[in-house]
This record gives sequence, C-alpha cells and structure tokens, in this order.
Amino acid sequence: MIQFSAEQPPFAQHTNELMKITVERNTADDSYGRSHPYIARVEIVSATLEAGTVYQIPVFVEYTGLQKTFGVDVCGFRLTAKHPQQIITPLTRLLHSLINASRLPNYVFIARRARAVFPVYTINNEVMAITQNGPYFKHVELAKVREYLTDFLHQAGILGEKGLSDKLHVRGISQSTLGLRRPIFYLKKRVIGETDFWAPVFQAADGKTIFAYAVNKRREVAKVGGMEVINLQELVAEALMADGRLRNKFDLRPDRLFPYLWEEIKEQLYEEQPLQINQIELPRYRDGLHWVAVEPRPDEDRIGLFLGRTADELAERIRADFTRRGLL
Repeated sequence: MIQFSAEQPPFAQHTNELMKITVERNTADDSYGRSHPYIARVEIVSATLEAGTVYQIPVFVEYTGLQKTFGVDVCGFRLTAKHPQQIITPLTRLLHSLINASRLPNYVFIARRARAVFPVYTINNEVMAITQNGPYFKHVELAKVREYLTDFLHQAGILGEKGLSDKLHVRGISQSTLGLRRPIFYLKKRVIGETDFWAPVFQAADGKTIFAYAVNKRREVAKVGGMEVINLQELVAEALMADGRLRNKFDLRPDRLFPYLWEEIKEQLYEEQPLQINQIELPRYRDGLHWVAVEPRPDEDRIGLFLGRTADELAERIRADFTRRGLL
C-alpha cells in the first residue's frame, strides 16, 4: 500500500521546468509499506503531453547483511542507490531519456535472457519501438513492430543464444506507478495474405474496466462478469474494420486468456457438443450471438478462443487457422 501525509515535508526534492520529483516517506503500516518505505512522487510540469499527471513510484529497500540498498522499477528499468534521496538524479535522467515525442512509453518489449528493455510508443496512428543508439521501428500494427525489432535483434546477435532462443515479451506501463503490467489476454488477427494485428489487453488500475490500444485510441469496456472480453473484441474489431484493417470481425480472436477469465465467460454460455477436427477436439459453447470454441494452451496455462456467427463458420475459421499453423 502507498500512503503518505500531505503535511509532512519531502525527504528530498528536485524541480525543473519539465517535472518535479520528490521523495517522501510511505506512512502505510503494512508489509508493503515496510518493504517500500519511500515514494518517489513525479509531477509532470511540461515534459509530456499529460501536464499535471502525477506518478507515485514505490521505493523499495533490500538488505545485504547490514547494508541497505534503495531502488525503483520504472518502465522495466531498475535504479538503485545507497540512500533514497540519491534516487532522484538517476530517476530524472531516466525519465528524460524515456520521453519520446512528448510521451512516456505505452509498452515495453523485454528480452529476458538478453536482459534488454525496448520502450514502445503510440504516436498518432503508428506504434514505434526504439533501440539504444540504434534504429527505431514504426508501423500501424504492434505485431509488425515486434516482428521488425525481433529480426533486427536476431541479426545483431542480441536476442537469445545464437539469436534464436529468446523472445520479446510485451508489458504495459502502469499509469500510476510506471511499473510493468502483464496482459490479461491478447487480441490478435492472423489471416494469410493480410497484415497481422496483435494487441495486449490490460485491466485498468481501478479494476473496473479492461482496455487495449487500437487505431490511435485507447479502447475500453466495463467489466461485466467475463463478457467484457467479448465486448472489447467487438469494439476493437469495429475500429479495425472502419479503418480498413479487418474484413470479418470474427477474424479477431481473444487469445492467451488467464483461466479465471474463461471460467467467468463460461458462466454466460451454453455448452454444446465438442467440435472434432481431425484428431483435435475443442470444447464448444454458444450464446445468443456467438459460437465459441476453446483451445487450451497447457504449456502456458492460458486459454485461446475462436469466435463465429454460426457453428459452420466457427469450424471453417478453426480449420483455416490450424492449416496456417501446420496442425492440419
């Protein structure tokens, strides 16, 4: 928990024409407050388009014997110092380096084995990933930007052992703490002959909505017992179709859902006979508007969904996707 008294003076402070950073004590009396005894409060003056925005970044403490180390995690980057007030100078430099086109990143790509972080920005109708002292990659689709960046990192020998064994994982950026957020599922389109679409979906900080960035806008729907997954799929599909980037709304599928999300959705559906395609059997459900087939992903403990207007359309869509993936 983060809590501090507005009456107490800041522990340390730095102000310039772009942002104001103060380190204040976290007065929350719980285990989180004890492990994060300070808060780095960042107020944007004019550094980004979101002037007036305030971020509260927890400052953690770690012990090695009798030695203390204080630090912050910001957009996938970790800064440490011997004293909490010493965090301000490197934090100021890091935030300045992260700002691009008057924005902080919307996402980061992380290469775990290479221990590298690549900020990703949504600028007008394009997504852009940047590399340190190297090229940047832009496209209207996040999926294509990841593909371009992956190819470059393979060629540069940066991404994994012999350039092939590592992947780029996407994480969102918290709009309150600038910490990393894991997607709760993805919306993706994979159709042969068409440009891929791939967008991570996140739960909002207040827990009341879920959202994804698509077609130059944050697309958001209220949580309604799991059906927010279908509602967001339709909202993003409509935006992509209006922009000429999707032909059939059911070609956009929710994928890699956490199991708890699927359990919530299932409560709103009627179970039908499983769908058999060659030797692959998929559970099948429906409601008044959709047919839904479920593809377990046991290696990730995630769930993929296929959607269709009719049972026949659903089966045909699955056959096309399985053929593309070499499963048929």
